[in-house]
Amino acid sequence: MKSPLRPGGPLARTIHFRVYLLMALGVAFSIFAMALAGWLKVRSLDDRLMDGRLQAAQAVADHLDEQLRLDLELLQHVSTHRGFDLEDRSMVAERDAMHEEYLHFRFPGMFLVDAKGAVVLEEPARSGAAPATPDSLTWEYRALSASGRPQVSNLLPAGDGRRIYEMVPVRNWQGRVVGAVGGRMDGAMARVLPVLNHLVPPGDGHADVVDGNGVVIASTQPSRVRMASECQPHLTELVEKKRAEVARCGSCHRARLFGAEQVRAFAPLAEASWGVVVWQPRDTVVASGAEMPATFFGVGLVVAAFSALFAWGAARSVTEPLYVLTGEAERIATGDLDEPIPDLGTDEVGRLAAALDRMRRSLSGLIREVGEANAVLEQRVEERTAELGRLNAQLREREAARRELLRKLISAQENERKRIARELHDDTTQSLAVLVMGLEAAASAVRSGAGTPRFDEVKALAVRTLDEVHRIIRDLRPSVLDDLGLYSAVRWYAESTLGPRGVAVRCEISAPRRRLPPEVETALFRVCQEALNNVARHAQAEKVLVQIEQQGEILRIDIEDDGRGFEPAPPAASDERPHFGLMGIRERVEILGGRLQVDSAPGQGTRLSIEVPLPTEGEA
Repeated sequence: MKSPLRPGGPLARTIHFRVYLLMALGVAFSIFAMALAGWLKVRSLDDRLMDGRLQAAQAVADHLDEQLRLDLELLQHVSTHRGFDLEDRSMVAERDAMHEEYLHFRFPGMFLVDAKGAVVLEEPARSGAAPATPDSLTWEYRALSASGRPQVSNLLPAGDGRRIYEMVPVRNWQGRVVGAVGGRMDGAMARVLPVLNHLVPPGDGHADVVDGNGVVIASTQPSRVRMASECQPHLTELVEKKRAEVARCGSCHRARLFGAEQVRAFAPLAEASWGVVVWQPRDTVVASGAEMPATFFGVGLVVAAFSALFAWGAARSVTEPLYVLTGEAERIATGDLDEPIPDLGTDEVGRLAAALDRMRRSLSGLIREVGEANAVLEQRVEERTAELGRLNAQLREREAARRELLRKLISAQENERKRIARELHDDTTQSLAVLVMGLEAAASAVRSGAGTPRFDEVKALAVRTLDEVHRIIRDLRPSVLDDLGLYSAVRWYAESTLGPRGVAVRCEISAPRRRLPPEVETALFRVCQEALNNVARHAQAEKVLVQIEQQGEILRIDIEDDGRGFEPAPPAASDERPHFGLMGIRERVEILGGRLQVDSAPGQGTRLSIEVPLPTEGEA
């Protein structure tokens, strides 16, 4: 039979398989937990890196805001110059103010717009030509008049290209907008490029400044200027809501960027409807780029390989001793207890093997002991069987003797009835007949007066008949037993039975004078009566000693005579008749729970020793 631990057995039931499975599950769970923790950490790092991109974009947006704020403040200084008033007819103060501030202005030119939106002054002034007013500027002025706040325009079309305008409102003494002071910015936004170049390394993405329409107004890639940016609708919405955002973007412009997923960081400006957008490939920004999954996969393969090797070695180190131990256990199960179990080390399996070897030795010794005990038991069974055979033979003999005793008892009862009937017929009835005749003779003598009636003879006859009846009654049931108890009845019967026969009787009674239950007294009296009758009939004794004493809870009766004695237990082959009198005595004593001992020998007299347990007060 194959061992269930061997590979030949059912795979799912082998320890080898379970060790492999559990270790594989443990290692897989550990790898999964480590991968999950690492992935969560990487994702957290990704978020921090993307937030860093957003903060960099926000820093550039704040820098641009500061520049635009300075420009607007410079334009505001023009409208607050001394003597500046668009509603008078002189433009001297206005020209002086614009010329003075233009020296500090960083853009190509400044202009002054009247209440109708027309350019009335330019700095620097064009020689020989009146100032021109582009339609785009008129639109911006209308927006400024409606809001009453400084304006920074989007990239607008102009006669010689596209322009960006900055304007601040000019108010009269009543606070009403009566014109605007503005500046023209070049479409290339050259002063913004040095700041944008710090956002992305060369060849690693690009950074743009977009207006409210999503059009690029400045970029680290000059070819992108004046082009609509990727995700234009979404960027327009972000500019309008002035909401910063960093996100992964690839679905809306994947084809344009050769399928690479981009990270887009957007930061809005406060002073203009613009925004700073940083575009970089995802793999160069986040930690979970293309290299990270490959690294995780490679590390996972290496760890899995080492884990499988470790699991194989661990399973082998555990299961090989178990294979040996299982084979030894199967050998012991077949009954082979002679060969010892090999030493398997000091670990748990080794201790188990040592314990199994101790069990093998104990079992071998126990089997030998059981075999020896079985041999002794069989011998004892044979002895007890032989003894039971002897006891059964004795029991059968005793049962036969009991039946014979019963037959003798019935015969004795019938003989006793015959004897009593004979005595009543021979003595008592004859005496009564003679008494009747004497009474008739006396009655006739009285009636005839012929002589004197013989009443004395009749009386003597009546007394003798009465004595005979009393004797018969005493033989059947002595009244002294009922009146005075066992001890007095035994003394009376011994003296009345043996005394007239010339036998000297001595009774020694030292038992307490309390009465015993009637059935116990009757049984003990019959025992003593039978013993004394045996002495009177067979012993030919001259002296008899009757002793009655109490020893604790035992009543002891000894009846000893100096008669001719007998053999208490004659051989079975002897022709001597059984002692039925002794058998009757023994039966009565055993009924009372006592025992009888007979000591006698021919010519040595006889001694009967009777021991009977006394009933307690409650039983009595």
